[in-house]
Amino acid sequence: MSSGTKRASPGADEGKSPIDNVELSDENAKKLQDIQRDLARVELVLERQAQAALRPVYEKRRALALTIPNFWPVALMNNSIVALHCQHNADQTALSYLEDVWVEKDPKEHRCFTLEFHFKENQFFSDRVLKKEYKYIPPPAADSDTPDENGITQSMLDFSWERDVEASGTPINWKDADKALTKLYPREVDEYDEDGISDPGSFFNFFESKNDPDDMGLIIANEVFPEAIEWFLGNAEGIDDDSDIDSEDEDSEAEEIDLEKPRTKKLSILPVFVVAHGADTLNHARRHHEPRQAPPLTPSAPAQPSQPGVPAPLPPSPPVSGTATGTLGAPTPSTPTISVSLLATNPTAIPLASIVSTEPSSVTKPLDSTAVPGSTPTLIPGAPPLPNPALLAPAAYPSLDRQPPIDSPEVQQWIQDVANTGVVIPDIPPTNPGGCPNNTDAAADSSRCWWTCGGCTRTSDITECPTALDWGLTYDDGPAFYTSNLLSYLDQVNLKSTFFVVGSRVISYPATLQTQYASGHQIAVHTWSHPALTTLTNEQIIAELGWSKKAIKDVLGVTPNMMRPPFGDIDDRVRAISIAMGLQPVMWTRISPLATFDTDDFNIKGGTTTVQQVLQNWQNILGNATTRDTGFIVLEHDLWEQTVEVATGYILPDALAHTNPKFNIRPVVTCLNRDLKDAYIETNDNSTNPPPIQIPGAVTTTAVRSSQTGGSTGHTGAAVSAHSGMGGAVGSAMVAGLALLTGGRLIQW
Repeated sequence: MSSGTKRASPGADEGKSPIDNVELSDENAKKLQDIQRDLARVELVLERQAQAALRPVYEKRRALALTIPNFWPVALMNNSIVALHCQHNADQTALSYLEDVWVEKDPKEHRCFTLEFHFKENQFFSDRVLKKEYKYIPPPAADSDTPDENGITQSMLDFSWERDVEASGTPINWKDADKALTKLYPREVDEYDEDGISDPGSFFNFFESKNDPDDMGLIIANEVFPEAIEWFLGNAEGIDDDSDIDSEDEDSEAEEIDLEKPRTKKLSILPVFVVAHGADTLNHARRHHEPRQAPPLTPSAPAQPSQPGVPAPLPPSPPVSGTATGTLGAPTPSTPTISVSLLATNPTAIPLASIVSTEPSSVTKPLDSTAVPGSTPTLIPGAPPLPNPALLAPAAYPSLDRQPPIDSPEVQQWIQDVANTGVVIPDIPPTNPGGCPNNTDAAADSSRCWWTCGGCTRTSDITECPTALDWGLTYDDGPAFYTSNLLSYLDQVNLKSTFFVVGSRVISYPATLQTQYASGHQIAVHTWSHPALTTLTNEQIIAELGWSKKAIKDVLGVTPNMMRPPFGDIDDRVRAISIAMGLQPVMWTRISPLATFDTDDFNIKGGTTTVQQVLQNWQNILGNATTRDTGFIVLEHDLWEQTVEVATGYILPDALAHTNPKFNIRPVVTCLNRDLKDAYIETNDNSTNPPPIQIPGAVTTTAVRSSQTGGSTGHTGAAVSAHSGMGGAVGSAMVAGLALLTGGRLIQW
């Protein structure tokens, strides 16, 4: 069946239709053409009048948008075509400096325009404005045209975008030509379609190239710009709706498939400034989507009078309820009802019914304060001045959110540094992706002490705070788009946390990281690209940890000495490499194989859990925490909008209202009775967290001060060298867990 032929319904009458033959006289055809031209003329008049009336409204929106952080980056990235051209994290980082977009219409032909992108000072290029012009080239007949009373000419009615418009490119003044994004990510032309592209490369090819094969300029000017508020809020209609897809599918049936022609590479569209975890996200959901908290041993204590800075307890009210899976609403017979009672919530909290996987992007709060490059953080004695993040060169780092190569000079040096420490790395093969079900032999091998399958820990692992009711507050996977909202709330209630940060996102959000650090929050390592570390080779693990350490050091001027493995995926091989690199593993509290202090907030975004289930997990944690002889560490995340909303709106207000007994909420380093400065190699004076004696390759004995009694105990361990910042302040507990001195030999656990 040829394209355009209408399909007949089964059983349709195959006789001749009475409307098959329609005769149109020349006179009527001429009249129809005249009316069509009159309609086009009126439409042009209305369009020109609308442009004049809309301009002052656009100016008003322009002024407001300048006060809203990332208004234009979010609006643009919510459009699928723009997102398709902006898939590289370096592009998204550069686009985060965009503060204004303007469309200047051609006064002679309003369908032609110049796009203006206004940028703040940034590390990529010196231009403050990037322009792309779609210039009107009048046809020869336009010179003799006589406009009517509304200024409309015959040439305007005959306007053709392909014939009468010429696009122009704009050279970008890159600060480092070798690291120009258009050079690093060039546009690839489709070899089978000279007018098409197989890979758009960098978003900024749009400005430097004269061609615009995907008509992105038209889309920005005619779709995104007029409805920018709707695009920013995530309410705009998608470009490719179902009817378009159906139409394309129908038309494709008429096409002849050339099996010899390679298929054009398809590009995925990423969500706004959200970096996917890749396949490990699915593993995370599969591994953790099960009950992990034991039921509370005792009910929560009744509310006490509110304290200064603590949200007031709520009056008696119906419990927060919903369903364990799916969307909010009446529970089905097969779905258990979850009922949670909270002592307090944030008065400005997002309603629970809105915290769902399909939640549209909302406005972020600007940072309450920003660190000043060159200033010295006052909360960390001995800290060096803050570096200038504007001098960061993203191209000098591995591809963002991708596993780093191991053949770079940096990684090769780190591999040698690890060898120089004398730490023996256990000969344990990497695990298969997919967690415990895909690694039955490894899961059954208790000698490797694989935390993921069974919860095995070593003395080098930090899994709890030593003092009862001390809560080690931690957030993983940032800094991210909504971290500023979390920081604002933590400042409001005077809380400090430990942030386990991903190196790739450090490069994308350096100002946020500096603010976290300078505000007194602890910064620790969470790898470069968030892989399951036990699935990697030794060299790949070193690359992941090394690049994350370097990114943090380049932004803050200090190097963390703690790390958390993504997904909690650690065994003795990963432990040894981490310790050799001066990083002590920090997990979260686990009281049984299925009961860990993980709220499971991460999985709201993926739709595999609900906010009600997360709050139930929190209530179970609360019940267990109040009966423990020691403190605890809870796993939460600041990557997603939903995780920040449930933390600031519900979990933290409820915890602060819990005053009988009261929790002491602190960063991990201070809950261990150490000073905040001890969290970094450069500022640790070793008074509360002494490193081992620095004798590379030797087995040494280190005297350490007890964190609770102030006395000292003897521990043995392998020395860790300080080559290239690899060693430094490695705590004695970490060294004690690394090796035992038996008969003069280094024994691995």
